[in-house]
Amino acid sequence: MSAVIRVVALALLALFGGCHRAVVTPALAVREWRSWPLPADGASLPTPRSVAIGPRDEIAVLDTAGRVLIFSAEGALLRQWKMLDVSAGKPEGLVVLKDGSIVVCDTHYHRLVWFDGDGHVLNTSGQTGTQAGEFIYPVGITKDAGENLYVCEYGGHDRVQKLTREGAWLLEFGSFGTQPGQFQRPSGLAWHAGKIYVTDAVNNRVLVFTDTGKFEGLLGKPPLAFDLPYDIAFGGDGFLYVIEYGAGRLSRVSLDGRSLAQFGRTGGGEGEFATPWGITIDSQMRVRIADTKNRRIVALRF
Repeated sequence: MSAVIRVVALALLALFGGCHRAVVTPALAVREWRSWPLPADGASLPTPRSVAIGPRDEIAVLDTAGRVLIFSAEGALLRQWKMLDVSAGKPEGLVVLKDGSIVVCDTHYHRLVWFDGDGHVLNTSGQTGTQAGEFIYPVGITKDAGENLYVCEYGGHDRVQKLTREGAWLLEFGSFGTQPGQFQRPSGLAWHAGKIYVTDAVNNRVLVFTDTGKFEGLLGKPPLAFDLPYDIAFGGDGFLYVIEYGAGRLSRVSLDGRSLAQFGRTGGGEGEFATPWGITIDSQMRVRIADTKNRRIVALRF
């Protein structure tokens, strides 16, 4: 009889105990890994902060020397220039428009700066403040199909502002906090099909809005939890890619909020990241990551 009881007990344990096992997210299979460092700035070795794709899949990079660097799709440095001033701090976000001009979140100067593709200043917009078209530490920027700009900012007045490509104010959404529709250090954005996906870094989640500012909810049901998600990009394969500063990894997520696969861990070797800040994806589905603490750009193909 005791043998029968043991068999039944083991069967029940297998049946009900398995219900509480953590779901293991599959690993992303990588078929190509490349990396390259940024050029030195005098005696210093700067680190990348933000990456964006431009015409011909050129890669625009912001670094901790306050430089904008343009690399070819293969990683060759093509040109570079410095921001207007970096004594108060370095910029943290940029986007490239269809004509090759670049809009930079000049974070510590509370403004946006427009450059042409060769580094000549075209325009500046914004000043310190909380009104329409003013900024408190603008840190992330993206564009929609019409090249309207979406800028997220932090520093106690956390929100997203929508502007035209020339900088005219259109609307704003979000506020500081932990409740639905609120942020604590929104740091990255991606637009797709009328929706804006915002990485809410300190709250460890991604928020979804319409591009008219209506809060749609948190990404995932139940909401997906991340470890300091710093940036997000939409890929040509129809999925979202989130880079996690805290976990040193990349997560692939469906538009309806399912965690599909992950890649990477904290470290300095191949297949590892250290406090990554930025991600972008080109027309060939090549993923480019600002692997910040490792002082390199990483290029991946899955």
